[in-house]
This record gives sequence, C-alpha cells and structure tokens, in this order.
Amino acid sequence: MNSLNLNFYNILIVLGIVHGIIFSFILFFNPKLKSKTNIFLALTILALCFSNLQYWLLDVGLSPGYENNNLIFIPFEFLMVPMFFLFVKSYLKNDFKKHHIFLLLVPFSSAIFYQILTDLARVNSKVIEFFNLVIEYGSLLFSLVIIFLVFKNIRDYEKKVANDSFNEIPITVTWLKRILIFGFFLCILWLLSLTVFESYFPSGYYQYYPLWIGISVLIYWIAYTSIFQNSIYEERGEIRNRIIKSRITKDQDTSKNQNKLLEIDELSENINPNKFSEINNLILKRRLYLKPKLSLKMISKQTNLSEGYLSQIINSNTDNNFNEYINNMRVENAIKLLLDDDYFKYTITAIGLESGFNTKTSFYNAFKKITGHTPNNYKKLVQNH
Repeated sequence: MNSLNLNFYNILIVLGIVHGIIFSFILFFNPKLKSKTNIFLALTILALCFSNLQYWLLDVGLSPGYENNNLIFIPFEFLMVPMFFLFVKSYLKNDFKKHHIFLLLVPFSSAIFYQILTDLARVNSKVIEFFNLVIEYGSLLFSLVIIFLVFKNIRDYEKKVANDSFNEIPITVTWLKRILIFGFFLCILWLLSLTVFESYFPSGYYQYYPLWIGISVLIYWIAYTSIFQNSIYEERGEIRNRIIKSRITKDQDTSKNQNKLLEIDELSENINPNKFSEINNLILKRRLYLKPKLSLKMISKQTNLSEGYLSQIINSNTDNNFNEYINNMRVENAIKLLLDDDYFKYTITAIGLESGFNTKTSFYNAFKKITGHTPNNYKKLVQNH
C-alpha cells in the first residue's frame, strides 16, 4: 500500500469535514435544535462535507481513480445549493410544496442514475471522466441559477417586511446575502479550478485546494452563524413580547391612551407641515424608527409631504439628516433597554436589532458616534456610577 498524500492543506480540509459532520448530527439529534429549518441546514452542511470528503479521499490516495474504472462518484454538488435554498425558504418562513423539493432533486437523481448505468455497462474510464466533467460544469451552472433564486427570495422577503407591523419581527438576512456572495466567489474558484489552475497543476488535485478550503470555511460560517442568528431571533421575540406587554399595561392604566391610539391614525391627514413636533410624534407614537428599512419615502406617504420638504423640516429642527435623526431615536431606545434590569439577560446585539438597526455593525457604529462609547462600555460606565 502506497503512503498517503497528506499535507497541511488537506489536513485542514478534513478537519472542516469532520467538524461539519459532527455539527450536522448534533442538529439532527439534539431535541432543542430539532426543527425543519435546522434539518435543511444539516443537509446543506452534510452535502458540503461529503462533496469535499469524496475529493479528499481521491487526493490522499484512499479512493481509486478513474483508471481502475471502479470509482463511485456521487454528485453532491447537485445537493449543496438546493438544500441551502430550502433552508433559506424555511428560515424566512416561506411555504414550499413537496413538488418544489422534487424538482430541486431531479438533477441529483439524474446524475446518480447516470452513474449506475455507466458502472453497470463498464464504460471506458476516459468516457466516464469526460461525462463527469460535463456533470461538473452542469452542476456549476445549476448552482449559479439556485444562488440567483435564493437572492430573489431574500429580496422579496425584504420588500414584504418593510411594511409589516411592529408585532412582526424581521429576520436578519444580511448574513445570508454575504454567504451568497461568498458562494458566488466559490463558483468562480470552481470554474478556475477546472480551467486556469489545471495548467499550473497538471498532476494531482492541487488545483482544487482553494475551492475545497473555501468550502471548509463555508461549512464553519453557515453552521455557527445560522445558530447564532436563530438565538438572536428568539431573544428578539422575548424582548418584543416584554415590550408589548408593558405597553398594554400602560394603556390599561388610563383610558386616555385609547383616544391617543385613535388619534395616531388621523395624524397623516391632519399634520401641519410647519410643525416638526407633529412629524416627530408620528414617528415616536407609531414606533416607526424600529423599522430597519424606514425611509423618507415611507414617512412621505404617511404625511402627504414631499421627501425633500420632510428632509428640510427635519434638518432645520435637529441639525441632522434623516438617517442621523432616526438613529438618535434608535440609540435612545437601545439605551433604555440596556439599562433596564428586565432586559439584562439579553445580548446587546439582540437589543440593537430590536431598536431598529439592520445589523450589529450599524448599531455599534451609530451608538459610538452618538454616545462616544461602544454599547458594552456605555453599559459598564453607567453601572459603575
């Protein structure tokens, strides 16, 4: 038996594979993590792992090559992106039917059927190698199409949640977009591995190392970010419920609040364009600043004032542009939650997102710009005084 072709890079790759498989089985069998969304997440990670594993076995010499005509090649490439598509659909709470799953699995099933036929017919290894290359290019194109469809689903979701009420918690999708961009980058690496890199590495599988390492990074990224985002979403649900309950309690303390709530709906028709306070009250009472996608256009529709005139009113009364004006409200809301003992157990990220910021980064940047401190430091400073 020949010695194994082990090196730093394929050891790094196999560590990612092992880690991904363990993580997937935790998702499958841990009752606290068991859900339809996590099942699709686990299947996505397993498809990535087994795709890398298959090629890794070839690279280190534990699997026979094409020349022996007995290589069992399973096209996991046709499963990776479809499983991620189903994960995103489930994560965004979008319905999908069984026939959608069937259609997504047709390419994978067809490729498996082809593999069985070529194995039974004992087709020449050169022919098999050629058709496997055709399948590889086909799976690359298929992956790009699914990436586009996933991005379209995310964009449709963003348009939908822009008009949702306060009671609806928007799901953070920025990390999904970043993964899609990284996935597109991997597709480019994939194409380069099949074309350009091959001329630099005529023997072995070294031309695929950048791609395989990239997939290993993707395994870690999807696994941990998805669990973290799910945890943040659950925290936001708890925070939102606490806020709603506290508002209901306050409303029950005085009957005047009922009249105030009715007056809010009339503000858009009766607003005085010369009074900044009425515009300010509209945003505060309707808690519009908690909408991550809030824009001048949305305020314009509710006040029947032009975007330019609204911007002028806000700027002349606050010396801030619209984004700065709204971020001040959001930071003020975040400070109240950060210093409230009822919200002590929740992460700062969850509080920032519940205050209307779209990402952790935008929250931290705005908070530091307005207060001169990071949220963590601000909380410590106040608690120590």
